[in-house]
Amino acid sequence: MKPDLQVAMALFTEYVPPKWHRPRGIRRIHVVAVLFALAAVSVVLVMFVKFGIVHLDTSGDRLLVATVDLRLGTPELAAERGAAQARRDLEAGELKLQTVGPDPTKGETARAERMKQRYGVTWVSKSKEVTPASTAFVEAYNRVMHAEIERKHGKVVADGLLGFDGAKPRPSASP
Repeated sequence: MKPDLQVAMALFTEYVPPKWHRPRGIRRIHVVAVLFALAAVSVVLVMFVKFGIVHLDTSGDRLLVATVDLRLGTPELAAERGAAQARRDLEAGELKLQTVGPDPTKGETARAERMKQRYGVTWVSKSKEVTPASTAFVEAYNRVMHAEIERKHGKVVADGLLGFDGAKPRPSASP
């Protein structure tokens, strides 16, 4: 179309609306469409409530479904787990002290064997890799066990056992 004809058509349609744009008001098809849409929404909402996806409880007394512990992998959580493990071992009647780091030397192994025979305390290697989490686990575990060993055998024995190099984290041989 030429530009003049386009302008003329625009002006003409401004005054005389085209037949296909004629307002007709609300027809029966509009009413039926709205009713079916409302019925579909209500069916979906009823299904959500029935299957437990949506709860319509407005009383405000909602149960806590889950919690997320953001301390996962942190030394604080490892320390809590170490202390809890020590308490479980004590309930089972076991006296253990844990180490972290490289394998003990022959002298440390011999001394650990003597301590097991004399006092019933077993030395266990937690991990060869020294990390903040493993160190915190071992320190918390040994702290709980130290208190029990001190109660059973006295402070001198308990302090002597923890003076053994295996009770504290040893630096790893490789960087």
